[in-house]
Amino acid sequence: MKESAFTEADTEALFDDRERDQRFRSFWHPDGSLHWGYFENLADARPEDFAPSCDRWDKYMLEQSGITAESKVLEIACGNGNAAIWLAQQTGCEVVGIDISSSYIDNARSKASNFPSLRVTFQKESATNLPFEDGSFTHAWSQGALYHIPELNTALAEAHRVLGSGGIFLFDDLITPVEEVSETTRKYVYDRLLFNPTFSLEEYAEKLTQLGFRVLQQKDMSAHLEKSYELVSELAGEEYPDMSAAFKKTQEAIASSELGWCFCLCEKV
Repeated sequence: MKESAFTEADTEALFDDRERDQRFRSFWHPDGSLHWGYFENLADARPEDFAPSCDRWDKYMLEQSGITAESKVLEIACGNGNAAIWLAQQTGCEVVGIDISSSYIDNARSKASNFPSLRVTFQKESATNLPFEDGSFTHAWSQGALYHIPELNTALAEAHRVLGSGGIFLFDDLITPVEEVSETTRKYVYDRLLFNPTFSLEEYAEKLTQLGFRVLQQKDMSAHLEKSYELVSELAGEEYPDMSAAFKKTQEAIASSELGWCFCLCEKV
């Protein structure tokens, strides 16, 4: 994977933009989640199905995770804290959420304050330099965020380090199925989202194996990603025409296999 043209500071500035967060809440998901959808019926999905499809994806990942009340979970790039709080509500587990964005951490802490009985905490940290001892967690969880980390190889190694033996690392992430992407796709997709072309599905499995993980499951979710961007383009609509157009470009990039989405479930050997 090539060295990223973007820095951690670029990513931090992008997600510290509170106006951006409010715009996305208005049409993507009202709770501030920025996940993609897992659809029951791709052909018949409508804009009103999008938010429920995002919630369905959360449930799928939880079903695969083996998280219980005894688990200690690290959420990498926790955003507004919704998934961390939901995991604790569903299972009774302990969750530590980390994110590079101060704005997101503030939002997450504010929301968590409404649930004082939950074992959930949030810290502003870099995924490439985690302040936790080796083997501190039973699970590491991330959704739609790892591709934003310029030093992704370092972040994956850190996830491995802080997991105990037999620990589970599960995440979904964007992938680059082709060796070269077009200039149009780079401009309207990769540069807009602040990431360089990353791993293919197969390369992701190879990297995880090299780091000391056993890949238990990989799932190509690209068709669901394409449908997600089709629907959010409609949802952004006339209110945010520039964003709607960018989402259409993203949909086109997925259709031409210049962008994809995968799920990985791994165990630390």
